Order: sequence, then C-alpha cells, then structure tokens
Amino acid sequence: MKDSKNNVNVLNLIAFIALIVIAVLQVFSLLSHWGVLSVEGFLPSFLETLKNVCICLVVGILAYRFVANKGKGVKICYWVSVVVAYAFVLIPMIVDIANYAKQVSGK
Repeated sequence: MKDSKNNVNVLNLIAFIALIVIAVLQVFSLLSHWGVLSVEGFLPSFLETLKNVCICLVVGILAYRFVANKGKGVKICYWVSVVVAYAFVLIPMIVDIANYAKQVSGK
C-alpha cells in the first residue's frame, strides 16, 4: 500500500472516530456502574460494534503495511486473521439487530 497524505488522513480519521466512541462507551459504563444511567438496547451495541470495526480497520491497515512485503504464508495468515476478526465483530451485531427486531415486532 502506497503511503499518501490522503491514506494517512483517512487512517487518522478512523482512529479519531474510534477514540471518541471508546470515550462515550467508557462514560456510559461508568455511569451505569454507579447506577446513574441505565443504557440498554441497540445504541450501546451499535457503538460497541462501531468501535470494534474502527479499531479493526486501523489495525488491519497498519498490519497490511507490514505484511505487504512479506511472503505468501504471512499474507495468508493476515487475511485469515482479518476474516476471523471481522466475523467476530459483525456476528454479535447481526444477532443484536435480530433480537431488537423481534422485540419491536412483538414476536
């Protein structure tokens, strides 16, 4: 992957979004722990998934920069790891959306 100013800016933006979402989730967690706020349902699940996707993107892009000049075995390991990581990030979100849809529909 060729380093360009545009690529670095996008990576920085994704990292910044992840940082903001992490901060919001930590505030929710702290307020929930103290009993001040009870946040349940779709929003915390969505924010958690957004955080995980952003972190996976940043780590994945940086890891690809490392892997780009390596051998075939390292690249295969990279792609398998990316698929597994995203699967375990997205599957819980899909399950939560399905459960939320069941609750809303009343079934």
